[in-house]
Amino acid sequence: MIRLLGRSLQVRLALGFAVTLTVLVGASGLFLYTSIKSIVYGQIDKEFTRAARLMVHKLDEDHLPLDKEILDVGDHFLVRVSDLSLRPLVETSGMDKKFPTWSSSPTQGSWVWSDGPNTPERSPRTVLVRFEGGWIQLSRDLKPEENLLKRFFHSLLLLLGVSPVLGGALGHVLVKLGLRPLKYLETEARNLRPENLKLRIDTSRLPSELAPLSMALNDSIARLESAFRRLGELNSDLAHELRTPVHSLRLETEGFLANGGMPEETEEQMIGMMDTLDHMGAIIEQMLFLARSEDPATQVEMSPLGVIGLLRAVREPFEPLAEESQITVNIEADPTLELLGNDTLLRRALHNLLANAIRHSPPGGVVTLRATRGAEGLTLAVQDRGEGIPPQFLAILGQRFVRTDLSRSRKAGGAGLGLAIVQGIAKLHGAFLQLQSEEGVGTVAQITFPAS
Repeated sequence: MIRLLGRSLQVRLALGFAVTLTVLVGASGLFLYTSIKSIVYGQIDKEFTRAARLMVHKLDEDHLPLDKEILDVGDHFLVRVSDLSLRPLVETSGMDKKFPTWSSSPTQGSWVWSDGPNTPERSPRTVLVRFEGGWIQLSRDLKPEENLLKRFFHSLLLLLGVSPVLGGALGHVLVKLGLRPLKYLETEARNLRPENLKLRIDTSRLPSELAPLSMALNDSIARLESAFRRLGELNSDLAHELRTPVHSLRLETEGFLANGGMPEETEEQMIGMMDTLDHMGAIIEQMLFLARSEDPATQVEMSPLGVIGLLRAVREPFEPLAEESQITVNIEADPTLELLGNDTLLRRALHNLLANAIRHSPPGGVVTLRATRGAEGLTLAVQDRGEGIPPQFLAILGQRFVRTDLSRSRKAGGAGLGLAIVQGIAKLHGAFLQLQSEEGVGTVAQITFPAS
């Protein structure tokens, strides 16, 4: 979780939104609670003051008689009128059970406020007011107001407890909506391939804050397109320029050998030169093929192919080599399987894979050509039970001129372009190459054609 928090912008923003909302709800709720509490108790004090002044006016100015009617100052108040020694003269019915008389007369002030004692059932507030003939005691139970404020406070606590969850969920949704433009950028970046570098990011679909980034990315893609085009042209031009002199050298060497008359040692050197020139010619042809396969303008003619027939055609030219190496080449495929592809190119790709498999299989080994159809699509696989490939080389195999101690050596005629060619052919078919290998167990090379 900590790692996710450190790396995920969406999680961090959602948590930040949750914390902000919680703090905002808590601060707002506390301010609202204290404000309402102040207003409620302020209003109660005003009602106490009004009722006390009304009683003083009745007794000191109106000189009304001390009877039950004089005690009517509101539904919430209980009133007691006492003499100077606090002996009750008249009081609201039942007040003696709820609010007892004061034990002694106040020594200072004509207005004396008192709260309590509080109990679970009652929360009394009392004011003792001096008039000409004694004291007026007004009392009121504040428990209903306290219960109301307590329920309000509990509701605020509940809201404060829920706000992180609501804030996180709402923040997650808002951040997800806000990050949609970045998802669009991610999708466009994933769609970039050597064959579609002409594509550009549509800045009109992005907010103004991301416009500079999209423009910078478009500029980078344009530079990449230009560099890739120049690199492809260089590869093709270089191969073309090398093919002619290598071919001329081979013809001249062949002529020298045909004329004869050379010392035996020199003749052997010339034969070695012929092999080297043949090797260079093969490399040049492979480089030209790779240049053509990576050209976006390259069009491949596709036709329906029977998979079992394709695999048999691939195996046929290798049967003498396999027999000489005491290796069995099996075919496992459903006779009804078909795929849409170019027969010549697919044969070349499978030839490269099968040649590798036979070369690295021990005498008496088995190589399997397999075709299966699954959820991902149709897969052509070449499996051997040879020495396998070290794990550190699996990620880089398929790059040009990459060879390992267990892969083809120059002595065996390889230049590290075989798997690159297979990848190029797979791309031309919309497929992809995947290698699985374990040292001492064997290797499986798979070309998977996505389901249409």
